[in-house]
Amino acid sequence: MMSSSEEKEITTLIQSFPSLRMEEDRQREIAGHIRQEKELLTRIKRRKLFRNVIGGMAASMAILLIAYQVVISPQTLSVQSAQTSTTPESPNTTAAGTNEKNDKVTTINPQIQAYVEAALDKTNEAYSPERMTVIVTDPHTGEILAMANRTSKELAKEQANPIRATPDPVIAFPIVTLAAAIQEGKFDSREIFDSGTYEVSPGKLIKDHNNGIGWGKITYLEGIQRSSNVAYAKLGNEQLKKDLFQEYLNRFGFGNKTGIELEDEDAGIIPPMENPYDVAAATLGQGASATAMQQVAAMGAIANGGDLMKPHLYKQADTDTRNHYMVRQVISEETARKVREILESSVSSKLGSNRTFQMDEYSVAGKSGVAPKYDAQGKAIDGKYIATFIGFAPSDNPKLLIYVSIDEPKTDLWYALWWRSIVSPLFKEVMENSLRSLQQ
Repeated sequence: MMSSSEEKEITTLIQSFPSLRMEEDRQREIAGHIRQEKELLTRIKRRKLFRNVIGGMAASMAILLIAYQVVISPQTLSVQSAQTSTTPESPNTTAAGTNEKNDKVTTINPQIQAYVEAALDKTNEAYSPERMTVIVTDPHTGEILAMANRTSKELAKEQANPIRATPDPVIAFPIVTLAAAIQEGKFDSREIFDSGTYEVSPGKLIKDHNNGIGWGKITYLEGIQRSSNVAYAKLGNEQLKKDLFQEYLNRFGFGNKTGIELEDEDAGIIPPMENPYDVAAATLGQGASATAMQQVAAMGAIANGGDLMKPHLYKQADTDTRNHYMVRQVISEETARKVREILESSVSSKLGSNRTFQMDEYSVAGKSGVAPKYDAQGKAIDGKYIATFIGFAPSDNPKLLIYVSIDEPKTDLWYALWWRSIVSPLFKEVMENSLRSLQQ
């Protein structure tokens, strides 16, 4: 049984979704399903670990249950993690545009979900961030295997939300830039460029993340490994240019909803890119907005060999999930392989900016980014940042893709240092435990 404080937490969370406007008996029904999920998890064999995280799962499970309610009627709502639920009588339209009725099962893996909650508990206890989001997916199918959002008590009414677009998606747009340049034959890993500062037009500068100091004359491969802003900006502005770059952003799904089974999903914004500086800045995600789910889907196309998959929280039973939820091919399998290798080198190379994400048992490929936070007027807030990492493993044959975002943790460390020491342990704990679980 849940304590009264847990019941109150769930009620407060549900009421923070005004689009649902459900009555009290409906709230009690969802709370009952959350209770069932929690009781199920306590029976899993790793009981000692799960007892430590059960208390923090109410908010995340409520968000997932609300997602199921959007698709499944009150009469058929059932989210037991290993059971099957039946769809309503009205047919559903699939990603391929066909209508069918079929049994559906949840994609959530309760053991991976518990690993996520445990890692979030540790991070929250140590740093008390304003918000945290973790999403675990199978990049080959688009299945959401685990998803959790945490928000500080002060921001309880402003829940972190993976389908809300946020400014400056600093991870996904550089990845699309690199993939597009390789696909179009416009990326020469051995070509030399001047790092540090890139004057796109008079007085309009793009600076590398080390305050524009750079690393002298380096190859584009080293630039990508070091997460050089100048490298991405030059690829986008000088090689791809506006029209081609915008085409690839659209291909990868930006500016459009993913179609996941959650209400009020944002489409995000692709910047208009009216001049060369706008194009260069857009390669870094500046002037744009995107959801966590869009970025997960885009990175999934790199991991799985070039196919954009529709993220989903449930699936048709006895169905070829990959074909059922494939949206389109965005790059070739060969291009995806090359991007994976470069992203893996940013983790494994001694020059790589993401070395702290290395794991002993598995090779990791990924991209990190630190974005400023903005006030209501759209002005960057000094000293306040959101750190994000998207990575997959094993890098040569990806089984899992994980998105981690941490917003303004309580630490005295400079932001250029804290994101590595806080984000990477969370990512690695979830990835290592989850991959071992899948192997068993």
